[in-house]
Amino acid sequence: MSTVTEHSPAEVADEASAALVREFARPDFVAEPVAPASSGRGPMPAKWIAFAGLVIAISVLVATTLTRQLSTDVFWQLAAGQWMLAHHHVIGLDPFSYTESHHRWVADEWGSEVILASLYKVFGVAAYNIISVATGTLCLLATAAYARTLGAKGGRLAAILVLVAIGISGFVTQDRGLSFSLIWLPLELLILNKGRTDARWLWCLPVLCVLWVNTHGSILVGLAVIGVEIAWSMVPSAWVTKVRGVGRAPVPLYVILAGIGSLVASFISPYGPGLLIYDLKVATNSQIGQYISEWKSPDFHSIMVLLLVGIPLVVFVAAFRNRPHLLLETTLTALFFVGTLHSVRVAIYLIVAAVGLAAAMPARPPWGERTRRLIGGAAVGLMIALVAMPSVPAGTVTSDTPVQAFNFLQTHPGRIFTEYTWADYSIARHRATFVDGRTDLFVGPVLTDFFAVSNLTADPDTVLSKYDVSYVVWEPDQPLSEFLAHDGAWVEVDHTALSVTFARRSVWDRQG
Repeated sequence: MSTVTEHSPAEVADEASAALVREFARPDFVAEPVAPASSGRGPMPAKWIAFAGLVIAISVLVATTLTRQLSTDVFWQLAAGQWMLAHHHVIGLDPFSYTESHHRWVADEWGSEVILASLYKVFGVAAYNIISVATGTLCLLATAAYARTLGAKGGRLAAILVLVAIGISGFVTQDRGLSFSLIWLPLELLILNKGRTDARWLWCLPVLCVLWVNTHGSILVGLAVIGVEIAWSMVPSAWVTKVRGVGRAPVPLYVILAGIGSLVASFISPYGPGLLIYDLKVATNSQIGQYISEWKSPDFHSIMVLLLVGIPLVVFVAAFRNRPHLLLETTLTALFFVGTLHSVRVAIYLIVAAVGLAAAMPARPPWGERTRRLIGGAAVGLMIALVAMPSVPAGTVTSDTPVQAFNFLQTHPGRIFTEYTWADYSIARHRATFVDGRTDLFVGPVLTDFFAVSNLTADPDTVLSKYDVSYVVWEPDQPLSEFLAHDGAWVEVDHTALSVTFARRSVWDRQG
């Protein structure tokens, strides 16, 4: 018969404490982690972070669009689109100048011009804002899809989209065919990346090239990208390993056939194969590069230019050092960087190429709670700043456009000689130009004569008489305006703080 020993409460407590001490003293003891008290909120899903970045990026484009004013090329591009809608065919002979009206003009952006004119016909001046936001948004969506194929998601994808929006906002808000190339390039890179695992994707390239060649002359960039992909697909594997490269077409034949198909597809335009030759001549013309600011080297005194060039360069260096690098994207970033140093207009393609490198870089540790809050606060602050930005009515022209001078000349027929950046507005006022933003049309004697008069390197009277010019609209206190003010053959007929208008005395006396 067993007996039960009674223990006092104090003895029971002492025994329990001793047992607990013995348990902690065991060499194989591992403490169970204590779960923190749940706050009821987990980290935001990656897809929602990416979506928030897309919303902020689109907001940047909208805010920039609503604050911009019209100037330069948009005037003749709308007029060109309206002319083609009215005549139901692409432009042949130039209809807007009096110096080259007998010469053939190749409107290599005819598709984008018709789209702008069609929107203008339906929505009026709101078309300017619609096409800017639409093309910019499509660029961001194409860029997001491309970056996702290379592994970007969550905060990284959001950051990429916001930075791309800031970088391209100054370009897509100009209502130019250039905006369409910012849709086609990331789509092309997306297709090439998809085509490495499923060759059927490569047959989207010819379709893309048909769209590209009929909206902007940068089709040459698209064909060059395919050429780089073909070149890397044919490089021996040992060389690729030596340069630590990854990501290339596994079967060269497929990408070569797609490249040939893309080249043939680029002939499908109203101008046929000659359009590619024309675009190549424009891209390599030294006179255009000499006179047009966006074809010149970048001005590194500008903070925006430093960001446009500096951020992709930092991404390039980081991607090159940290891991085996993507062959196509690394090559394109290097080529576009060199191209940007020669011509600032290439910077937008540099941004897109750097997206691939940024998207494929090694994943970083998750952001801590404090970092997430700081970034969230910065995002809210950016949104508030965008909402607070002042806007202007759609269709507003820049304050440095001589509207009053053209109002004055509206009742005075005759040929007008005006500053290069004002001539595009002259087309909008239905007055023929000496030269305008279609620089490629005037390359040669006409452009030489224009700058000879502008810079007073030739007798203005001789050149202006040669072209039967009746009026000169020029900036006050400039060498040409000072010359004409003291030239008995000309008389000042209108003067504002922005411009001074001179009339040929014989013409003015006859009209008066």
